[in-house]
Amino acid sequence: MNLIPWRNKRAAGNGPRTEERPLARWRGEMDQLFERFWRDPWSTSFADLLPAGVGVGLRLNLAESENDVTLTAELPGVDPKDVEISVTGNMLTLSGEKKQEKEEKKRNYHYVERSFGSFRRSIQLPSSVDPNTVDATYKNGVLTVTLQKRPDAKPKRIAVKTG
Repeated sequence: MNLIPWRNKRAAGNGPRTEERPLARWRGEMDQLFERFWRDPWSTSFADLLPAGVGVGLRLNLAESENDVTLTAELPGVDPKDVEISVTGNMLTLSGEKKQEKEEKKRNYHYVERSFGSFRRSIQLPSSVDPNTVDATYKNGVLTVTLQKRPDAKPKRIAVKTG
């Protein structure tokens, strides 16, 4: 009698293909996640352990001052031409795509690493923001979007009179 572990039966192609069974595909991704973690738990970050196409999200900081609202987003490796910013009503939407390829050829090996993925994040803005005065800059992998507040929304200092 020939004993074959269950995992290898799947790889051998017995039964329906994995693409036809979503639960089997999900289980395969979970198996790979745990195998990578147990193989070398300290060499990878949490994002590296996730299956391809699953992101941890776009990291944003949102700050408000008297005159403006500033949003900063970490976009390392993203070309600024591939970023789209839109403001509709009180909603600011950042979307784009990361396309990166790194190739290294040495005498004994050929190494190619590709990283692709798209992102989209919408943020509700305070009603005091003027959607017509938006400024965006990109420097060292950080996108900074500054939205000016409407003049009528800025706080006014009122002097107290003594009588």
